[in-house]
Amino acid sequence: MLLKGYVLGIDTNNTIPLANILKKPSGERYISNRYGAFGIQVLETDTLVFSVLGYQNFVLPVAKYVLNNYTDPIRVRLKPTSYRLKEAEINYHQKKRDSLARQAAKVLKTSPLLNNYNHYQSWVSGSTGSVLTDMFASSNKKLQEYSKLQRLIELYHEQELVDARYTNDIIKRSTGLANAKIMEFKKYCNMPHYFILNATDYDLVLAIKNCYQDYIRQNR
Repeated sequence: MLLKGYVLGIDTNNTIPLANILKKPSGERYISNRYGAFGIQVLETDTLVFSVLGYQNFVLPVAKYVLNNYTDPIRVRLKPTSYRLKEAEINYHQKKRDSLARQAAKVLKTSPLLNNYNHYQSWVSGSTGSVLTDMFASSNKKLQEYSKLQRLIELYHEQELVDARYTNDIIKRSTGLANAKIMEFKKYCNMPHYFILNATDYDLVLAIKNCYQDYIRQNR
């Protein structure tokens, strides 16, 4: 079955992108996407191990989800940890920077995307549309400022789409919460944008109800 879910930090309740996920005993490896979401085909005998720098590893046997044919997205909460590092002496030697032309030559020689002009601007990829444009933008302040502004506009548009789906009305209908409690619930149930924008209405309502049960237990 396909086990869906997203990874969160228990300390912040925010999603964790690019979490490492090891499936045992097969040894297959996966990562959560930029919104902390994942979807993995699993068997009853499988175990998932989640690991992220700065958090304790989390071991999740999946048998109960497979046996119950669980289709709701699950929430994997990771506990933060700290590392004590040994003192280290760092010697810095400034390396002579390549000229911009030399950097361009390296990209021309090594990039498989250079002759592909079909890629376009996307809020998912965050690309400006050209390998060379991205490289030159890194050394041009005006282009950097433009890129930041463009990204802010894209994020604002993405948030508008999320707000249009994850509304107070759908939360109220799914949970029965009073209006005064909805904003608090939204902060607790901070679902990934990727899931909100791509889930069916049915899956979104199920996820809200599932999160509501966690919310009730947390506030008892």
